[in-house]
Amino acid sequence: MVGLRSVVFRRAGGFSLGMGQRLGIATALLGDPEILVLDEPTNGLDPDGILWLRTLLSRIAAEGRTVFLSSHLMSELALIAEDLVVIGGGELLAVGSVDAVVASVSPETVRVITPEAGALARALQGPGVSVSSTDSETLDVQGLAAREIGSIAAGARIVLYGLETHQASLEEAFMQITQGAPVHGAHLQEVAE
Repeated sequence: MVGLRSVVFRRAGGFSLGMGQRLGIATALLGDPEILVLDEPTNGLDPDGILWLRTLLSRIAAEGRTVFLSSHLMSELALIAEDLVVIGGGELLAVGSVDAVVASVSPETVRVITPEAGALARALQGPGVSVSSTDSETLDVQGLAAREIGSIAAGARIVLYGLETHQASLEEAFMQITQGAPVHGAHLQEVAE
């Protein structure tokens, strides 16, 4: 299950960091636990090992078990996490799905490039829509999806050169959420059920 069959007769003291990590995960799985708690489980794993771990943890969660991960590797958590609990300075700072936590601090923004920025800005105005201009041909729009913006532009016969959706990464969101919390106390945990 953990990929150590080929080294079954080797002493654990001679294992690489990644092999030691796999051995620790194997130990955690011995009792077939309903709840699995892992701290920095990707530490020491090569890219192949990280993919293996993602697959293993997803399978365990799909079996109905709960997996808690504590990690500082936001990009890795963004790939596997279903729900997040962000704790800083001993206080609960955010809870929810990855998308919800990120959206809570950074709404999705659509960057539009058009030679008719002023006309498009007027056409996009409406409740819940925010349009800002970064230069004479570039708009940043919040409150409308790229598809909606494209349809509005087509209806107004406005040429678009570019349409790109951007949302903060989990790391950027984490930094905003934990801003002001003691650095030594900030942790991100993943909860998969």
